[in-house]
Amino acid sequence: MKKTVAMIISAVMLAGCAWQGSGAKTSVQTRSVENMSTAEAPTAVRYLPNEMPQYGALNFGEQRAVWLTYMDMNGLFAEDADSFSAKMSGALDLIAETGLNTVYLHVRAFADAYYPSELYPPAKSLPADSEGRPLYDPLKITVRLAHERGLSVHAWINPLRCETKADMERLQGYELYEWFAEPEVYPEYVSSPEGTPFYWLDPAVPEVREYIAAGVRELCEYDIDGLHIDDYFYPTTDPSFDSETYAESGTELPLAEWRMENCTEMVKLIHDTVKSADEEMLFGVSPQGNIGNNYEFMFADVKRWCAEDGFIDYIAPQLYFGYENTVCPFSETLAEWRALCTGENVALVCGLGLYKTEGDSAEEEFVSEQGIIARQIKDALSAGCEGFAVYSFGQLSAEKDTRSCIERECIMTMLTK
Repeated sequence: MKKTVAMIISAVMLAGCAWQGSGAKTSVQTRSVENMSTAEAPTAVRYLPNEMPQYGALNFGEQRAVWLTYMDMNGLFAEDADSFSAKMSGALDLIAETGLNTVYLHVRAFADAYYPSELYPPAKSLPADSEGRPLYDPLKITVRLAHERGLSVHAWINPLRCETKADMERLQGYELYEWFAEPEVYPEYVSSPEGTPFYWLDPAVPEVREYIAAGVRELCEYDIDGLHIDDYFYPTTDPSFDSETYAESGTELPLAEWRMENCTEMVKLIHDTVKSADEEMLFGVSPQGNIGNNYEFMFADVKRWCAEDGFIDYIAPQLYFGYENTVCPFSETLAEWRALCTGENVALVCGLGLYKTEGDSAEEEFVSEQGIIARQIKDALSAGCEGFAVYSFGQLSAEKDTRSCIERECIMTMLTK
C-alpha cells in the first residue's frame, strides 16, 4: 500500500508524542510486556493525559562527546535485550570513566533504523524475528542506560545516504522504495551517482526533506537529548546527479549555490523539527574540517550556519589533523573555525581523530606523539571551544597496551585530574 509523506508525518505525530499546553514533549513509547526483558518490564502506573511524566533534555555547557558508530553498534548487538543491555552498559561505563559526558549514537546510517521505525527498515545487523521485526529496541535501552550514568545522548543520522543497489530491495513497503523503483514517477528523488555504490536522496526535492524531517520527528519521541548529522551532504560534484531537478527549479542560481541552498533548507527543517519537539533539545552538524571542502565538494554553507541563529545549536568540525599537517594544521584550522562561530547561540565543538593513532588510518604524528589527542583537547578548550568530540568509540575501547588505549589513558588523566 502506498504511503504518502503526509500520511506518514501525521501518523508519527499522532502516535508518537503527547503535548501539553506549555509545548513540552512527553514520551509515550509503547511496547508489549512480553517482548521486554525482566529488567525492562515497567511498574503498572496509570497516568491521565495531563499527568504524564515529562523528560527534560540533558546537555552540558562543556560537551565531551564520542561518536558511537553503526559499526560499534553492530559489535554490541546480542540476541536478547538483557545481553545487549549488559554489553551496552559496559560501553557506557567506559565512556563515563574516561571523563566524557555525551554520546553521538548512530541510529540511521543507510536509510535504515537502529530502532523500531514506521519510516525505515531495521538495520541489517539488528536482531529480528522471522518476520523481520526487531527483537528489542536498542535506542530505548541505550537512552535509559546512558541517563542512568548521567550521559547525554544525541541521535546521529545520515539523512541522505541509502543502501547499495542490491540492498535497496530491503526498502520494499516503505515510500523510499517507491522513489527507487519508479524513477519515471519520482525523478532524481533517489539515485546512484557515478563513483559510489550507494544510492543517495536528493535534498533539492521538498518531499525528500519532509521525509527526513518525519524521521527526525519519530526520533524525538524518544528521550534523546539532541539530534546530530555529519558531513555526508551531496555525494558528488557531477551535474548529472540532479540535472533534471535543477532545470525544473527555474532557479537563476549557479548549480553550486543552488545545492548549498538545498542543504541549508534541509538543515533548517531538521532544526525546526527538533525544536518543535523540545526547545531544550540540541541540533548539531559535524562537517569536514577543511572549510573549503565543504563548499567545493559537499555544498554545505557552514559559514552561514555558524554566523546566523536558527540553523544549528553546535557545530563539530572534524579537525582530524595534526599540528604539522601541511594543508590544515590543527591550531590554525581551529582558529579559522573559532572565527566563523559568530552566531550568538552557536557553540563550537572540536571533532578529534582518535582513529588516527593506529591501524590503516594511522598517521605518523598521531603515532609518535603520545598524548596528542589530550593535547588537542586542552588546546581546543583553551581556544574557547564549548567542547570536543572524539572519533570513535571503537578506538576508545581498544585493547590494553595498544596505541589507542594509551591515548585514552592520557585523555582520562587530563579530564579527571
